[in-house]
Amino acid sequence: MKLVWKGIYKDLDQLPVGQLPDHAVKFKEPNSMLMLNLVASLFIIPVLLLIALAVILKSLLSGSVEMSFFNVWGIVLAFLMILPHELLHAIVFPKEKEVELWFSPKSLVAFVISTAPISKSRFIFLSMLPNLIFGFIPLLIWIFLPQGLVITEIVFSFAFISLMFGIGDYLNIFNAILQMPKGSLQQLSGMNSYWYMPRSQETSMLGTKNEQI
Repeated sequence: MKLVWKGIYKDLDQLPVGQLPDHAVKFKEPNSMLMLNLVASLFIIPVLLLIALAVILKSLLSGSVEMSFFNVWGIVLAFLMILPHELLHAIVFPKEKEVELWFSPKSLVAFVISTAPISKSRFIFLSMLPNLIFGFIPLLIWIFLPQGLVITEIVFSFAFISLMFGIGDYLNIFNAILQMPKGSLQQLSGMNSYWYMPRSQETSMLGTKNEQI
């Protein structure tokens, strides 16, 4: 993976355009960063449900849960992980491929983009990796930490904010699971994702169908 800092994102024309095959299918997703964030914000609901489940589990283990959850240092630490979050996305791309790093002040987000095609499972893992490391695992650790400690509040705050930062990634995972067939490839071009079947596999599938006929 060759990471390249591209600077401030202002409009779609700045983003690389991938060389897509004719049979590539565009993901059913918004075409602007603003609309993408608005749709992704719907995933705040399952995140809050997950947090509620963690609180219930912790209360069952300890008998009760103190309500002083948030700690400013945990929140600051989560914001400091914005770039490491994107680096974790980037390292999953093939090592010989170029990955661009952008920052959008208007949307208050950083993001990476590469036009390298990757498998469905790799795309899902790429989207989930930083959220596992900075969100789900710290939240799991928090459940078992003793109450009344500053570190317990820091870990909860860090996990909570980190999970919220991942809402765009959850949208990608949701789209990949619902829209990409087994064996298909995902590729970015501009702001949007596309999927397509590799030519060899597509030919093989057609051959199987012809045999059945």
